Amino acid sequence: MKKLLVDADWLVGAFRVDDPHHEATARSMANHVRDEDKLYVLNLVIQETGTVLSHRTGMEAVGLFWEKLPKLGLKIIRADEDLEDEAWKVFLRQTKKGCSFVDCANLVAIEMYKFDGILSFDKFYPKSLRICR
Repeated sequence: MKKLLVDADWLVGAFRVDDPHHEATARSMANHVRDEDKLYVLNLVIQETGTVLSHRTGMEAVGLFWEKLPKLGLKIIRADEDLEDEAWKVFLRQTKKGCSFVDCANLVAIEMYKFDGILSFDKFYPKSLRICR
């Protein structure tokens, strides 16, 4: 059993059938349920997922996401002042154009909460932390 953080691209893949990661996310989800892994998500990631679904699919998809989200059994971590302050430090150290603040917050959360890794396809995260099996 692992303690894992969930990223927005994994959630989008889970909820958007035409997403390129949909099949991989479905397999990943089944494996993590089987292994009884504990899955967590930052409230910022839920917000980002809603925004991505809105842009790519529309508000109907956002409504379905919001309705079905509790069925995933994710434990929601609300970003507090400490997490936000640390995320800003990480974010401001980035040099690549287009860096995501939420991705930086996830990195901080991984450290703060001692997660075993993150469910994400995003190459921003070190390969050793990305767990999508």
